[in-house]
Amino acid sequence: MNVFSGVCIGFAGYTLFVILDTIIKKYLVDSYSVFQINFYICLFSFIPTLITIQVLHKWHSLKNDIIIIQLMRGIFGLISGALVVYSFRIHALSEIYPILFSAPLFLTMISHFFLNEKVGIRRWTAVIIGFIGVLIVSRPGTIHFSISYLGLFISALLMAINISLVRKFSNNQSSIAFTFYAFLSAALINGILSINNHISMSINDTLILLLCGIICGIGGNCLTIASKFLESSVFAPIQYSQLISGSALGFIVFNDIPDFYEVFGSTIIIFSGVYIIYRETQKGIRPFIKKDSRFRDQFNRGH
Repeated sequence: MNVFSGVCIGFAGYTLFVILDTIIKKYLVDSYSVFQINFYICLFSFIPTLITIQVLHKWHSLKNDIIIIQLMRGIFGLISGALVVYSFRIHALSEIYPILFSAPLFLTMISHFFLNEKVGIRRWTAVIIGFIGVLIVSRPGTIHFSISYLGLFISALLMAINISLVRKFSNNQSSIAFTFYAFLSAALINGILSINNHISMSINDTLILLLCGIICGIGGNCLTIASKFLESSVFAPIQYSQLISGSALGFIVFNDIPDFYEVFGSTIIIFSGVYIIYRETQKGIRPFIKKDSRFRDQFNRGH
C-alpha cells in the first residue's frame, strides 16, 4: 500500500466517524439513553470486526495477555463515549470536536508524567497554546459556556489515557485484539447499564443503529489499517479533518454555522496538535505506537 492509499483510508475512517456522530445526533440521542445507543453500536460493530478477523485469519491474535488493561480501556471508553453522545443533545458538532481534540494535548502531559517521555519546552509551549485554543472555543465564564463542556474535557482526557495504555502495552497485544476487546467490554457494560432504562425500538431505529454499528466497525478498521502503513507524522494529522467535515455536516444537516471563536480556537488547536506531532517525529517518538510493536505489525504478518 502506498502513502496516498493509506491517507485515503485514514481520511475515510475519520469521515465515517463524523457521519456516525451526525446520525446519532439527528435520529437517536433525543429518544434513547446514551447507554442504550452505545450498547447497540458496540454490539453491531462486531459484524465488520469479526469479518475482518475471519478474512485475515487472525483469530489467534485475540489471545489476551492484559485482560485488566482491556477492561480498564473498556470502562474509560464507556464513560468517554457516554459523555460525547450526551453532548450531542446540547452542542453543535463544531463546538464538540475542538474540545475533543484537546486529547493529543492531554496525551503529551500523560506521556511525560506517566510514561517517562521527555517533553521539551517547545512541546510544552504547544500544549499551553493548544489549551488556550480550547478555552477560546468553550469560553468559560460567559453565557456560551455550559457544564457539559467539562464532560467533553473529561472525555478527551479519557481518550488520551486509552491511547497511552495502547502505547504502553502495544508489544503485548495485537491491534485487532485492542479493537475487539474494546467493543466487547463496552458492549457488556453499556448493556448492563441500559437494562433499567431500555426502551423498545422501532424497526426503523433498529436499522439505524445497525447502520451506526457497521459504520463504527468499518471506520475503526480503516484507522487500524491506515496506522499500519503510514508514519505517525502522516497519519496523526489526518484526524484534524474531522473539524472540517464535522463543521460541514453540521451546517448541511443542522444548519449550524461555526462562529468566529470556534473557527479561531479550532485553528489554534490544529496548529498546536500538528506541531506536537512534528516535534515527536523529529525526536523519534511514536505518538500512538512503537515502531517495532505487535500493534503496528499485525496487518503485515503472514500476508
